[in-house]
Amino acid sequence: MKAIPDVTSVDVTVVIRLSAPTAQVVDTAAQLAEALRAVLDLPEADVVVDLPVPRTEPELRILADSRRVLHRGVDVELTRLEFDLLHHLCTHPRQVHRRTALMNSVWGSTSFVDTRTVDVHVRRIRRKLGEAASLITTVRGVGYRMDNPFAVSVEHDALAG
Repeated sequence: MKAIPDVTSVDVTVVIRLSAPTAQVVDTAAQLAEALRAVLDLPEADVVVDLPVPRTEPELRILADSRRVLHRGVDVELTRLEFDLLHHLCTHPRQVHRRTALMNSVWGSTSFVDTRTVDVHVRRIRRKLGEAASLITTVRGVGYRMDNPFAVSVEHDALAG
């Protein structure tokens, strides 16, 4: 076995790509740098975490206060119930929402109403969203889910005053 000559220092470059909304990336990068310092017992100056370029505008923006939906900057005209349904799905991403629960949350209905009404509204929303229709996933026999929260921004846009 060949002996390694005496080494006094080694430079190691580790590239970690973070993919998340900008604020989350900043928090994650700071936590990552702190963890690396602690594990490797390094001074602060020795750990550098490069942040990715901030993401561009999300595919779908929901302006809650003005009740507007923008797909890549273009207004999407939705009815009151369509907006409420899309807003509910997007503010509770990655959760499967049963049709009956959606009826209760969005329609406020506690009496028996045909849950296929939800299916009709989702179909209409998808048609109006065009390319963004795939953001709403059907969970067969159960309900619906919004899978990609990074493609959607729900914002409060009311002006102060």
